[in-house]
Amino acid sequence: MCWLGTTDTKYNVNHFTLHIDTYTTGFQVHSTINLLKPIEEQLQRRRLNIGPHVVQYGYEENLKKTIEHNASLRIDFGWAFESMSHFTAIMNECIEKVIPKYNVNVGRMVSDMRCSWLGFEPHNMYDKDVYKHFRPIELVIYNNEIIDFQTEIVKTVSTHPIYIQHALIRDTWYRFETFKAIRKDRVLLEEKYHSYMKSIREISGVTSIPRDILEDEIGTHFLYHPDLFFELLEFSILKGDVYE
Repeated sequence: MCWLGTTDTKYNVNHFTLHIDTYTTGFQVHSTINLLKPIEEQLQRRRLNIGPHVVQYGYEENLKKTIEHNASLRIDFGWAFESMSHFTAIMNECIEKVIPKYNVNVGRMVSDMRCSWLGFEPHNMYDKDVYKHFRPIELVIYNNEIIDFQTEIVKTVSTHPIYIQHALIRDTWYRFETFKAIRKDRVLLEEKYHSYMKSIREISGVTSIPRDILEDEIGTHFLYHPDLFFELLEFSILKGDVYE
């Protein structure tokens, strides 16, 4: 069961630590998530295969170095969550769904109060002691489980409704490409318009936005259906969601 507790320096969720101070520990690999591309391709993970080479004398050290490299990963969102509560809500749900499937030593996650990134902590001496006496085949299995764990965590976080809402509002490129892909589809455009307005309300807590912001951020995508945009706009003005 996930829990949220506090100390003087950090907030803890089971398997996840959110530091109050800026987290300065380095990571082996850095990646910025692109929601429009497969997650696996972006994490730069090195999966191992069980073959004749893994039983060669002394190869265990090479396998351990690969594990240390793969264990250390920093994922940048490209924007920051509106609040810590949004971030921790996602991580609580993520942990409940994913953690039970994996070994307890498969990895710890970390971030700080900027709420703009998620890291898988580098292994310390105690982590390395867990697999110090593993046989080569066990090291291969452990390495691949770390990769599966990280991949599933990132997929679960990046597909969460709260994350998608933030991306739609705060990731200019993602918003542009998402609307661009449906410019000719009247039905999908209307649905995405309402998703955009809902995201503003639920993520930022803003109940009414200026008309020029709406026109600037999504209005240009209604070139094929300008009547639809002005119909939706007028309705939003009447509701008080948009002001002149």
